[in-house]
Formats: sequence, structure tokens, C-alpha cells
Amino acid sequence: MSEHDLPLLPLILADVPGALVRALGQEGVPVERFEPQTAAGRFVLFDSSRAACPELAPDQVAIDVHGLRGSSTEDPFALLDDEQSRRVRWWVGHLAVSEEVSRVDKRAARQQLLAGVRTLVETAGGIWLRTAAFPYPYRSAFNFRLDYDEYQAEDFATVLDIVARHQECFSHFVCAASFENQPQALDRLRGLDVGSHGYWHHTYDDLLENRRNVARGVAALRAHGIEPSGFVAPHGRFNRGLLAVLQELGVGHSSEFGLAYDELPFYPVDSSVLQVPVHPICLGICLEAAGESGGTGAPALRAAADVLAEYFRWIATAKYQAGEPIFLYGHPEYRLGRFPQVLRGVLETVSQFAAVWKTTLSEFAAWWRARAALRMRVYRDGDSFAIFVDEQPPGYRYGVEYWRGEHSAPMPLDETMVRFSPAALVFQGRKPRDLPTLVRLDQPIGLRSQLLRYLDWEKVTPVDEIGTHHWRGWVKRTLRRIRE
Repeated sequence: MSEHDLPLLPLILADVPGALVRALGQEGVPVERFEPQTAAGRFVLFDSSRAACPELAPDQVAIDVHGLRGSSTEDPFALLDDEQSRRVRWWVGHLAVSEEVSRVDKRAARQQLLAGVRTLVETAGGIWLRTAAFPYPYRSAFNFRLDYDEYQAEDFATVLDIVARHQECFSHFVCAASFENQPQALDRLRGLDVGSHGYWHHTYDDLLENRRNVARGVAALRAHGIEPSGFVAPHGRFNRGLLAVLQELGVGHSSEFGLAYDELPFYPVDSSVLQVPVHPICLGICLEAAGESGGTGAPALRAAADVLAEYFRWIATAKYQAGEPIFLYGHPEYRLGRFPQVLRGVLETVSQFAAVWKTTLSEFAAWWRARAALRMRVYRDGDSFAIFVDEQPPGYRYGVEYWRGEHSAPMPLDETMVRFSPAALVFQGRKPRDLPTLVRLDQPIGLRSQLLRYLDWEKVTPVDEIGTHHWRGWVKRTLRRIRE
């Protein structure tokens, strides 16, 4: 290695799709934007469908990512930018559960795209090394997100008693309309990781309605001495109007499985609101599935809860072994409070993992921003490699993973220069696990259903509070008054 050698990393990004920049950021692979007359790295990625390869410095190698599109009818970069949702079905044990989630499995799409990028880089003589997704020496992180849609005293108390022994790994998102007159409940939440779930439990299609709902929910929590951190949308719905409001109000992180699920955090296009995806299955839809199959009695509901408890254990184990976040969610009222074995089961399973970081979503979001600010260069030095750390935000212990095939070797970044030989490393299996298969439900949508969806029909907002600044709001208010 000499001072004139070009580093293998960072990868230099010329004119490439924004989705690729975002995916590499999620992966933690060091990257820098291409600057003419500057040679900051050996490998320059460009997209020949967007622009010709820029003029390179001696010893730089051009890698055209356009070939990753192949002959597929769906552009892999466009898949990662997709923001549509659809209703799908899972099998959880014997239960056929359904939920509206992101149309694209962004986790699978990202992994497939980056596998192609990795092949191109390694074929050109590069390596695959990334900043670990969790502080060193953790290989996963665990959080259980609690969405408080309604207040039910007994269920609330049952769940908070469990939380009291594991506060470090729970995040609480409160629908303020149900809690602003329950000061004793808010007193129990004060000091925990609490975020907003809106005021009324509805995600509106209209930007102004979303602004009023989100801002009112935040204000109600502040009035009770709680400064909310983060937001999750009712029903997991996502739209650009909601995102604009979150950014306008300075919300730092959010979580909507209508945009992504089972995925590493990322920033949506043109947004500074960090999206922190979770697994979209909860106890509520399992109980609904049991009821739809005729199991409305207590034994059938208890059996459904037991099925989900076992399913959560399996999901947690699969994600831990794959080195992915274990982010689950559920609702205390009428669900987790009635069937606490679900929470206790997953907590017991996670407690057996030796290297899992039990954290709140706020803390994980802070970690993710710090991780993104890490800057390093990697050089080849004979049969070894040298990592030079240029920027390392304080507060966390960082690590890197050197990949060989489907195995990775974790190493701490405790010095500004770390030298390693692959032959001396200890590798771990990290093959991504196949999660439950989703079955798309493309059922015919009748004219009435289409109209109700267009009107953003719901029965949560009080009639007199439905906005009429748009004709759709006026129609919805009129129909609600007639109906009620």
C-alpha cells in the first residue's frame, strides 16, 4: 500500500438512481459522490441509461449498474421507490391473516439489488465491507412497539406491568383523543419512549386534515408534560401528504408498514423523516382471522393468541440469526392486555439471545443517524486490508463486517486505523431468512368501495370536526350526518 493507491472503498457514485444511493446507505457500504478531477476511490458506479461514464482518473474502474435491470419488466430501482400499498394475506399457523402493506417487499428488493452490485464490485477486484447495522458487538436489535388506539384500564395496567421490567425495549405511541382525559395513564407513560399516534385514530388522505390531526395529537401530549418522540400512522397507512406534515412539524422518525415492513431504516425520497419499519403482523389481525373462521369464543381466541406467541418466537429467532432488527408491534387494549402470553413469550425468547441490543425506536433512530455519518476508507495491503476512519460520531461503539460469500466477520472500529487479514478472521453465517410468504389479494373492488375510498370514508372523526375546505370533506360530513 502506498499513498498513491486508490482505496477500494468508498464506492464512488456518479449519476446513479437515488434508490441505489439509499440502498447502499442502508447496507452501510461506504460511498461518496463523484467529483470531477478527484479520485477518492477506485470503483466508480454509473448508470449508462442516465448518462455516459464520466472521465475517470488513472487506475479507476467504471462499473455500469444499468445491467442490473436485466430483462425484467420491473426496474429494480423503481421498485425501491414505490410507495403504493396493497392488501395481502399471510398464514400464521392455521390462521389466514390479512393486512394492507407496502406493495413491494423492499427488504427482498434491496437484498436482490445489492447482491447484483456486490457481484459487480467483487468481479472488478473490490471487496464487500459495511458498517454494522448495530453498535458493536450486537448482531441484532429488539423493540416492541405499543400502539395505544384506545384506553382500557385493566388491559393498560396489565401491559404496563410487563413493560415496567423491560422499559429499555418498548416504545409507546399514543392516540391522544383516547388518553387526554386519562391523566393517571399518561403519568405512567411519562419518562418512557413515547411518540404520537395522532389525535383521532385515522390517517387522512388530505394534507390539511393530517396536519390538524398530527399537530393536535402532539400538542395534547405536550400539555400533559410528555414530549413525543416519533410518530406512527393509524392503520400503518402512508401518503405524501402525511410525510409533508411530519417533516413540517419536525418529526424525526416514523413507522408505516404501508411504505415498508421488515426492512432496515431509510429516508423516503426527498424527506428527512427517518422511516423505521416493523413486522406488520399483530395480535389484532390474528383475533380477527379467528373470528372470521367462526372462532368467536374464548377458547378460539386464546388459541389464536397462542399461535401468534409461537409465531413471534419464530420471527424473532429468524431475524436474530440473519442479523436483522427484531421490531414487532401490537395494541394493549382488548388484545395484548387480554393475552399477555404474547408479550411474555417473545421477551423470554429474546432474553436467550447473547448479542441483541434491547432498545427504543428513538434510540435506534439516533444510532442510525450517527451510523450514516461514519466516514472511512479501505485500502488493500498485500493479503491484508487497512481501514482508515475519517469521521466517527461519538456516543456509540462502531463495528464493520467483512463479507465472504454468505458469511461475515465482525470487527470493532476502536482505532482510527484498523488492519486485518481475512485469513485471521472468524466468520459467522448471516444468510437472510425467508420470512412468511405474502399472497396478494386482488379481489374485485365494487363501485361503492371505490367511492368510499375516494371520499376517505371513516367513522372516527366526529362529524362536526370533518373539514369542509375540500368538496370531498363536505360530502363525507353530509353523508355521515345522514347516516348518524
